[in-house]
Amino acid sequence: MKKFLVFLVVLITVLGTIVYIKIPKYHEINSVGFIFPESINDQTWGTKGYKAVLDIVQEYDSNFYIQENIDNDEKTKLVLNEFLDRDVSIIYGQGSMYEKIFNEYAKKYPDVHFVFTNGISKHKNVSALNIEAYSMGFFAGYLASHESKTHQIGVIGAFDYQPEVKGFMDGAYYENKKTVIQASFVKTWEYNNDVGVITKKMIENDVDVFYPAADGVNSEVMGIVKDYDRKAIGYITDQSYLGDFVLASTVQDISKLYQDIAREYSEGRLVGGTKYYGMRDNISALQGYSPLVSSSTIEKMDKMIEEYKKTDKLPNGKKAPKNNVNVYLEIDAEK
Repeated sequence: MKKFLVFLVVLITVLGTIVYIKIPKYHEINSVGFIFPESINDQTWGTKGYKAVLDIVQEYDSNFYIQENIDNDEKTKLVLNEFLDRDVSIIYGQGSMYEKIFNEYAKKYPDVHFVFTNGISKHKNVSALNIEAYSMGFFAGYLASHESKTHQIGVIGAFDYQPEVKGFMDGAYYENKKTVIQASFVKTWEYNNDVGVITKKMIENDVDVFYPAADGVNSEVMGIVKDYDRKAIGYITDQSYLGDFVLASTVQDISKLYQDIAREYSEGRLVGGTKYYGMRDNISALQGYSPLVSSSTIEKMDKMIEEYKKTDKLPNGKKAPKNNVNVYLEIDAEK
């Protein structure tokens, strides 16, 4: 009996230890840092990232440190050093340009988690979030071509090798081979003084549906399109709030990804790595249809998108090109 009691005590102790080990330890999020290469007031990519991190700070009652216009290595290092001196738990850098430095710092600061978009993680405390954009662009292009009355649609982007732009063009041509795409690229994600002239010139050339696929130009293009009673596809965020002229928007839900990072960190189970997301994960989407789009068209679009999610094949029978994590690095290199 005595031996049995001793065995029972030992067994309970061992089981208790195992359970303790397996229960993730809670990690307090003391402070959160956010850096962005341009202004956060672009109403698209930067604004969405800023609001996502702000939600995290409010949920976990954390301190918030933010720096915008951090567009080179020297500025990045200065800001990281400042954040780290303030005991920051998670640092979000919204851009591929932060890949190299974040990986370097991660090795020196293993208790801090570094997050950036579009690139490769080299350490367990680095999360590289890659969102496939070609497929959402494809369906947006299909819709734009379908809704165009003049069969002239316009793309105003940052660079001609943006995946969402390539997808948009392929989708438009798939819907109607006779569709004419007028495209212009301003070679920057930031504001460009020529965008107003470019937009009005396209309107003169009978463009009636626009896709302003760059953070810095989106707001001005949308304003002109609305004033001239043309139509548009929204970019990065659901821009249906601008009016019915926005037929739908290509949306990337960076908010959910940032929230997942924070939750897993707080629960002590966050594992870094290079991660991939897209329409099939409900991270990128075409949403916010305008009342000007017929219910039959919306139903058709929904069916095509659901079929893509099931089969991984676009309506043209092809798969979306493999997600190239370096494409935005190439874009950043031209800045």
